[in-house]
Amino acid sequence: MIAFVGGTVLTPSRQITDGAVLVEGTRIVVVGPRRLVAIPTSAEVIDVEGGYVAPGFVDVHCHGALGVDFNRPGTTPEDLRRVAAFKASHGTTSFLAAIATASPEATRQALALVHESVGACQGAELLGAQAEGPFLNPEAAGAQSRDHIRPPSLAELDDWLEVCPELRLVALAPEVEGALEFIREGRRRGLTLSVGHSCATYEQVIAAVGAGLTHATHTFNCMTGLHHLRPGAAGAVLTCDDITAEAIADNIHLHPATLDIIARCKGPGKVALVTDAVSAAGLPEGKHEWDGRPITVSEGVVRLDDGTIAGSVLTMDRALRNLVAATELALTDAVQMATLNPARSIGVEDRKGSLECGRDADVVVLDRDLEVQMTMVRGALVYSRRNAAAV
Repeated sequence: MIAFVGGTVLTPSRQITDGAVLVEGTRIVVVGPRRLVAIPTSAEVIDVEGGYVAPGFVDVHCHGALGVDFNRPGTTPEDLRRVAAFKASHGTTSFLAAIATASPEATRQALALVHESVGACQGAELLGAQAEGPFLNPEAAGAQSRDHIRPPSLAELDDWLEVCPELRLVALAPEVEGALEFIREGRRRGLTLSVGHSCATYEQVIAAVGAGLTHATHTFNCMTGLHHLRPGAAGAVLTCDDITAEAIADNIHLHPATLDIIARCKGPGKVALVTDAVSAAGLPEGKHEWDGRPITVSEGVVRLDDGTIAGSVLTMDRALRNLVAATELALTDAVQMATLNPARSIGVEDRKGSLECGRDADVVVLDRDLEVQMTMVRGALVYSRRNAAAV
């Protein structure tokens, strides 16, 4: 057994001052005030020294890190393990590998790699894949490859699920021909469907919600914006309670005030912080490559050669700190946006995203400045800042 004590425990509903979290094996078995928790004398006691004990972060939108690109041919399970270790060092305990728009064969190969790597990562747990495209609107492609954007295909979806049953989320433009049928059938297959890279009107997004859409890819980015007479996709995302809104809280993709607007409109239960991190995350600034194209990272901004912003180098811990700085959210609500909400958006909230009895022992220890001190994944301590500093 392992007991976390000496700090504030953040649960979905409250902060427990001088709380305790007791872990046995891979599960959380007790959460409560320390004075009420019977800690066995045989337990390993970890004193968090006045910091916070929080659920591990869940990142449902990440394309890579440390030079690893989930789309790149030749990427191996060992590469994904390196990304998983990096993400754990920033408090992420589970994530989806996002596959960018590519040819049918390249998409299939990338998804097959994810399937091969699920269960093999030693840091953050790889839960499966997100397909960001290829069923997008080319007019809102952003950094996605326009050459490989194509109409929605249920046959291709079935092929994806054959090679990667762990596919969990698909982002698409709901206004393109065939999208509503794809959303209905994708939902029937257990997938989360997201509006992304879209020129949809408000009405088209609401129609997609009626078909089963429940998620929004990087809200405001690469979607029709909010106008007082034409609410657009952004207006639908902000006002529809059925949609969980992704937010890239790097102060680049969203102005801090815009992040605050999203949080105010959606409330604590319907915002999911994501990184949208690409292969340059964790590397020095300068020239790198993503999706087979050169990118440049300067002052924290990732750009293609034509100036288009191409993902980020954001980490989930920094996203949380930026969210707290931009809003007046209670810390429990801000943490929920990095943990329970993304877990719920892909249907894994029964085991991920909260410190509750019976859930996976995915725990992050934060100091008072919300810097990551320690990360546990399913009961295994996979990162310690103290040990990392010693090395």
